[in-house]
Amino acid sequence: MKNKTSFNFEKGRIVSSKYEIINKLGQGWEGEVYLVKEIDTHIERAAKFFYPERNPKNKTVKAYAKKLHKLRACNSLIKYIAKDTLEINDEVITYLLSDFVEGYTFDTYINSWHPEGMPFYQALHLFYSVVKALEEIHINKEWHGDVHSDNIIIQKSSLSYDLKLVDVFHLAHGEKGSIQQDVYDLCYLLYDSIGGKLNYKSQPKIVKDICCGLKKTLIKKKFRNATQIRVFLENSTWE
Repeated sequence: MKNKTSFNFEKGRIVSSKYEIINKLGQGWEGEVYLVKEIDTHIERAAKFFYPERNPKNKTVKAYAKKLHKLRACNSLIKYIAKDTLEINDEVITYLLSDFVEGYTFDTYINSWHPEGMPFYQALHLFYSVVKALEEIHINKEWHGDVHSDNIIIQKSSLSYDLKLVDVFHLAHGEKGSIQQDVYDLCYLLYDSIGGKLNYKSQPKIVKDICCGLKKTLIKKKFRNATQIRVFLENSTWE
């Protein structure tokens, strides 16, 4: 398993004599996420398996689990359930289990329904839901650390959006995130949802007031956390 870049667990594999691999959900710098089924109950879970080289002495897993536990009251976060291990080629692999949430990723939703960008009014509604979800974390003086379109699951869309944030506390090459970086990522998310550079010039003032041309110095002057963005949205004219 040394320096291996992928586990490549096959469908039907039994893990720790407790779970059956259903399919792979995603892969990142820290490890891989699989949909698994609990053998005794047939309940589906999401299992994140950490690459050993990204988890020295279980430090990454412990920090990840503790942060999810601290933020357990945040409805926007998928709930942490348990930690377990398995052995591959004499190497212990640690994985975390959490609730499995069905829905579209933000990216899939945009590409499927609005491949050329969302109408700004609809984009603002979706953005507002993401901002409120992230605000729960910021109120607890914590940050998500990896806010992007693949880490947002849209469960329901109508006049408002029900969504969940996944993969909290991502450690990019050992670097911690920050609340301010979450804010930058939020602005990039809105920018991408309306179609990016191609459509940005034609956007109304409210969109440009939030995105600030993606200039971090301007964004930082206006917004230091998700609450400030929410208040701005609630007190601005959407036109």
